Amino acid sequence: MNKYSADEIFKIAYDHLQKKEFEKSTQLFEKLLNDYPDNLSILRNLSHSYAFSGAFKKTEECIKKIIKIKPDEPFAYQFLASVLKNQDKIKEMEEIINEGLKRNLINKKWELQKKLLSPLIVRDKKEIDDYRKKIEKGLDGILSSEIKLDYDNDQIISPPLFELTYTDKDNLEINKKIVKALKKIYQLLNHKISINHQLNDKIKIGFISEFFTDHTIGKLFKNLIFSLDLKFFDVVIYHSNKTKKGEIFEEFLNENKKGLKNEILPIKLIDKIKIIEKEKFDILFYPDIGMSIEFYFLSLIRLAKYQIMSWGHPETTGSESIDFFLCSKNLILENAKKFYSEKFLIIDKLPMIYDKPIIKNKLNDSDISKKNIYSCPQTLFKFHPDFDEYLFEILKKDKKGVLYLLKDTHKVYYLKLLERFKKNKNFDSDRVIFLDPLNFNQFINHLGTSSVLLDPIYFGSGNSFHESMFYGTQTVTSPTKYIKSRIVSAAYIQMEIKNPPIVKNKDDYVGRAIEIANDKNILDRKKYYQQAANEKLFNTKDVGEKFNSILKKLF
Repeated sequence: MNKYSADEIFKIAYDHLQKKEFEKSTQLFEKLLNDYPDNLSILRNLSHSYAFSGAFKKTEECIKKIIKIKPDEPFAYQFLASVLKNQDKIKEMEEIINEGLKRNLINKKWELQKKLLSPLIVRDKKEIDDYRKKIEKGLDGILSSEIKLDYDNDQIISPPLFELTYTDKDNLEINKKIVKALKKIYQLLNHKISINHQLNDKIKIGFISEFFTDHTIGKLFKNLIFSLDLKFFDVVIYHSNKTKKGEIFEEFLNENKKGLKNEILPIKLIDKIKIIEKEKFDILFYPDIGMSIEFYFLSLIRLAKYQIMSWGHPETTGSESIDFFLCSKNLILENAKKFYSEKFLIIDKLPMIYDKPIIKNKLNDSDISKKNIYSCPQTLFKFHPDFDEYLFEILKKDKKGVLYLLKDTHKVYYLKLLERFKKNKNFDSDRVIFLDPLNFNQFINHLGTSSVLLDPIYFGSGNSFHESMFYGTQTVTSPTKYIKSRIVSAAYIQMEIKNPPIVKNKDDYVGRAIEIANDKNILDRKKYYQQAANEKLFNTKDVGEKFNSILKKLF
């Protein structure tokens, strides 16, 4: 590198950054920083290179150094606040927000955002309750204030939809309050359109998601959408400019040849509204309200005669703009409607047509016959503190047992959860193994080599359960009154499994898990579940017919 001047190296590094070649840009900016440790231009660019590559701790250190050198650095406080959020460091984030507000160096939206913060990995149940009370108090404060924000002018606040979901709480009223607060802050959310337009020749339906690609949502909903009869339906698929390219995204684009229309919506909310309003939809369908902030905000506006959600994010919206929740009869109990603001559109089976996974390097029978291997390969923020006791009780009673969990990509939640685990007297670090992230083939095979899978108790598995049925590995599940915990049990009912591992309490959960993990006939049981899935869970074409029918009946 000696043949290049510092300016030339900087330009090369910056070029790598613009091309999203973050590893290369990071290496060069770090070399420059060794020679020019207080150079703000190098630090600024290096902090962005770190952030884009997921090195959040290094990003944090870099921004703090910038602030130390230049305390009035523009945007530094909100950048640092966002990076702390990415590390689930909520207390530190609040402190930085307060400092930025005090110095008048941070967007005023953060005054409201700090009222709605909550960690995804909590220390204990008390922390859940404390933050919930804080959020409710913050919402009350917002509702009594006159603060207005401009969504399309970099003043978007992120509501705590995920943070509130991964608990055992009824979220209907608090979600209603979130909607009410947001509609007070953002006047654009109160946009009114005329929906008494003359019916189209066909039923015009729009599907909106950021995740119609190689993602759980793409897997769950693509075939359901493709099943629509285009003699009766005019179908438009809306993607986000954040939607990642992938094989499933290409499948959506290929449907253009058959008459479906795909479109990427613009960034600004007002522009989205204008495009959708012009189409005069009979139905707008949001499969995963809450997973994408930009489309969550869009869903709060009435832009079609009927607006439907589904189980991509199985939590009530509390929004009057969403009329129906498409779900299976096996996902709901008799009194379930009191927990949801939406009316239920009910299909007998789970509302999807799920492709059986296709993988290479299949396991042999000896690989899938192993005992005493427990796994919960779920997103780590599904792990409620109550669930810790289930996991460690299993290992306490099964001395041969080993538990496998998956690290998150940037190890943020893994490190926080591990810290919580270590405080539990029954935690055994030698028998709790966190695996690095797995690719698709590795993941399916891990499900196969596991003796038994453990469903988190308040927000269970969905897509991964279906993938586990490639080999037929059983999942122990303990459904509650909420849809978010009932997907596995609904699948078992659909598969017509005899004596499925559906339990009601911790003792039964622990006992059933140990029984399955030590079953001398484990291979036969896996093949039984595998066969049931092949017959009744995968490729359920009749669900498409029911979906067509249920939508037609709305008119």
